[in-house]
Amino acid sequence: MKKRAIWFICLALIILMVVPAVNLARSSDEVIRRKCCDAGFLYNLDFAMPAFSRLLYPFGISIDSDNAIIGKEEWLYLGDRHEKNMTVRRMGVGDKDVDAIRKITLAVSERNLWLKKKGVKDFRILICPDKNTVYPEFLPGWASAQGVNATDDLLAGAEKNIYIDSRPALLAAKNRHSEPLFYKTDTHWNALGAWLGFQELARELVESDTSLRWPTVKKIRARKTSNAGGDLAKFLRLASSLQDVELALEMGGARGPLKTMQSDFLTGQPVASSSLVLQDTPMRPLLVKSEHALNNRRVLWLRDSFGNAMAPYMAEAFSETLQLHYDEADPELFVRLVDMYKPDYVLITVVERRARVKWFERQLTE
Repeated sequence: MKKRAIWFICLALIILMVVPAVNLARSSDEVIRRKCCDAGFLYNLDFAMPAFSRLLYPFGISIDSDNAIIGKEEWLYLGDRHEKNMTVRRMGVGDKDVDAIRKITLAVSERNLWLKKKGVKDFRILICPDKNTVYPEFLPGWASAQGVNATDDLLAGAEKNIYIDSRPALLAAKNRHSEPLFYKTDTHWNALGAWLGFQELARELVESDTSLRWPTVKKIRARKTSNAGGDLAKFLRLASSLQDVELALEMGGARGPLKTMQSDFLTGQPVASSSLVLQDTPMRPLLVKSEHALNNRRVLWLRDSFGNAMAPYMAEAFSETLQLHYDEADPELFVRLVDMYKPDYVLITVVERRARVKWFERQLTE
């Protein structure tokens, strides 16, 4: 027992000497002058975390389980820090969720009625599934669902013909495609998953406007990417060592080569003009005009990062999309955008776990 205590003390002393030395050796002279007496700087273990994470990864142990959970066969999942992702899946809805769902259904119905009065042809909310909904088989055993599904509860109480549930389509498609529909090391769906979600949106919209035309997919190409782990791999400090599969879809059906012109809607200042479609989620109203789009339609598109992979398909389909992250579209700005832009359609695409956030409870008449 004494020997173990001595070894432990010796190891602790070695760490106390080595960690500051490593941090000092990795820093510039200016940083050393400013922080040489800062204990937080001297004993920062960030440099060791990638190696520590690589050591624990094969055993399914996450160094940041609040953000990233290690599943089976190298699949990673989002942790509880994000809308209590795992807890809601395991435990289902509680009293607070039931109250939130009631408020959301009322607010969404009110918004739909207001938009109809403004002449908007259709208002739809596409729910993009969480990865753990489409690929639950790779979750760790403790993460299996036990309670009532929160999304099912939301859809059961919602007004008909507003929400579009893309979950069944992706669950069915994963058995038809050899390629995955989500990245293993990232929270998001890939180009194929986004395409399947977009098809569900198209299927619903064409019911109210049969003249709409839609792009098609001619070819799907897959390639394995090394040293390109996604956001979940970054939480684990393993982005440089994990691999993933990248899919590229060759599109057809447009009237010519896709080219977009992008500008800040409120200022009119150009942002970009190229054959590439902006992938980042806009935090200011962004107007994207597409040459050779299939439909001469205006769309107000509120979205989150799950819309990034859908952006090329939206550009192929619609001549104009006014895009903004829904978190930034408070009631006053939403009303202003509808009045100024006069969209044909108002579309919201939201990842499943965020379909019950407080933004959807907000009424336009607040």
